[in-house]
Amino acid sequence: MIFNKIYNRVILAMLVVLAITFTACSSDDDDNSGTVKLESYGPSPALRGSQLTFIGKNMDKVTSVILPDNITITDIEVVSNEQIKVTIPQDAKEGYVKLIGPGIEITSKTLLTYTEPISISKIAPASVKAGQMLTIEGDYLNLIQKVVFADNVEVGYKEFKTWERDKIEVKVPSEARTGIIILADTADIPVELKSETELQVVLPSVEKVADLTNKKPGDVISVSGKDFDLVESVQLPGEETVEFTVKDNVLSFTLPEGVTDGAIVMVAYSGVHVAIANIGMAVPSELVATPATGIKDGTEITVKGINMDLVTTVLFPGVEEAVSPTSKSATEIKITVPEGTISGNITLNTASGNTASVAITTLKPEVLSYNPASVAAGNDVVLNGKNLDLVASVTFGGNVKVEVTPSSATALTVNVPVDAETGKITLTMKNGETVEASSLTITKPEFCYAPVLPGSDEEIKSGTILALDVQNGDKLTGVQVNGNNAQYILQGSTLNILVPSNANGNTEFKLISSNGEVIHTIYITSSGIVETVIMDEVRDLGSWAGEGAGGAFRLYKESFEGVKAGAILKFYFTVTGYGQLQLNNANWSAWDTPVFEDAGQTFYEMELTQDFLDNIMNTDDGWSTTAMVIQGQDLIISKVSIITGR
Repeated sequence: MIFNKIYNRVILAMLVVLAITFTACSSDDDDNSGTVKLESYGPSPALRGSQLTFIGKNMDKVTSVILPDNITITDIEVVSNEQIKVTIPQDAKEGYVKLIGPGIEITSKTLLTYTEPISISKIAPASVKAGQMLTIEGDYLNLIQKVVFADNVEVGYKEFKTWERDKIEVKVPSEARTGIIILADTADIPVELKSETELQVVLPSVEKVADLTNKKPGDVISVSGKDFDLVESVQLPGEETVEFTVKDNVLSFTLPEGVTDGAIVMVAYSGVHVAIANIGMAVPSELVATPATGIKDGTEITVKGINMDLVTTVLFPGVEEAVSPTSKSATEIKITVPEGTISGNITLNTASGNTASVAITTLKPEVLSYNPASVAAGNDVVLNGKNLDLVASVTFGGNVKVEVTPSSATALTVNVPVDAETGKITLTMKNGETVEASSLTITKPEFCYAPVLPGSDEEIKSGTILALDVQNGDKLTGVQVNGNNAQYILQGSTLNILVPSNANGNTEFKLISSNGEVIHTIYITSSGIVETVIMDEVRDLGSWAGEGAGGAFRLYKESFEGVKAGAILKFYFTVTGYGQLQLNNANWSAWDTPVFEDAGQTFYEMELTQDFLDNIMNTDDGWSTTAMVIQGQDLIISKVSIITGR
């Protein structure tokens, strides 16, 4: 025994001396030149049947390795661009080694020699379980310092139970997997000897993969099998683990809340997954909804069926947010219909992610008659029927839509747009569903109206002239914009309207005729300049005429609230002589008296400075909200306005 130990140490020492690093014949090119450069190879002495490793630069460009005598090897394992490996055939001789590649041939500087052949004659048992002893028989096994199982699971010589020339006994680690095993030493370029066949490592197993269809959370699952002592964990679908127990070759666990469909596996300590069962969680079934028709917001629905206690939330068609049942049992749930629900399938959600559905139909509005049966465009029509309180808009023939706010479920009054046509009416419900009603006969109005309004792509600015083609213009008696009289000129069938400077957004243009009126809504873009009239009665200042004589007049603080410095105060007038316009505060203290002698001048603009605004807003006459008193001579004032936005 002492002789064997001494012998082993001598052999190991010889291997250390012999397995030195050899430098290959290569140029001194820069490492980044792309040239193949052999720096070392080994082991040498080597074992026939083991791997020979070459280390250097750009080794991945090597296409073949030639061993003595002229044995060409093209089956090259490329570890990286710095390392390749080949297996030494049994008939290889000692000699120099060549590396061949595109335009290259490198010959080693030293001989490749061989050591005593380490060999494997038997591995037993062929199928082994983690924790059991594995016996490897052969020759020169005392030179081996580690056994490497599949996936680089190593056991070093210090853990060998037996380490002799003809036998190694090693305990199979729990991480070991089925695969080729490798015997190796621990040199920088190690001797490596692979087994010819795979070692079969036993895994935990079940008698039969269970079918767990229609299981529920809380159910206990038990499966029979063997080698459950190798199980590290049990994983549910989604890789969630669950606690388990093993007794008498039976593995058991309880299904938790939220478990989903899929495969349940047991994970061995080696990391290998083994299927236990395929799970299909129970879902609500045999569903019946009451009521299932005539549904509207706030309706309470009862859904009866099997496994109803699994329902967590309910999603209604047309509604983004799911709602929770107001009550729940194993056989039924109750739910309240949320706003926005449309006809379709309601979806019952479960914690497992499974769903079930049942159809519902919403309550629909119904038009039974029109009053009058034939209506002139621009006039009102009454829709008589049922459930009309569900209507949000009415679309007439010609695709003309009118928004409505119903006040009754049985009658709905709608103003027929002047551009509406005879045809079927479409009711759009508040939830977005539509219902088609019978045709309504629409006659054209006899009062003045515009059959075609400006398109959405036309920009109409405040302060400009709006030209509308109208019909029945001979009936027109006036135009109002947002309830205020507007200036207009009718030229043939073209109506020109002065758009007020303060108009902005959707603006109402009312065409007033001797036999009726119509309102057209037109979108106006603000020009940025807003003129607000603060006085529009005619005042003849005469020769300093007083207020009672129709001359002097007042402007009030309310008109200047919120007005900022820089705004313009504009007077519209007619000059009748040596015109003077005196501007006074509430206590008749004059600020300025501009003079006008040009009979062609029709207005006067003054900038409102902060000093002026402070003067008129902070002066109090003690009995009124007067901001200014205007008096003068030879001027007839027709209007006063404030202009902002210049």
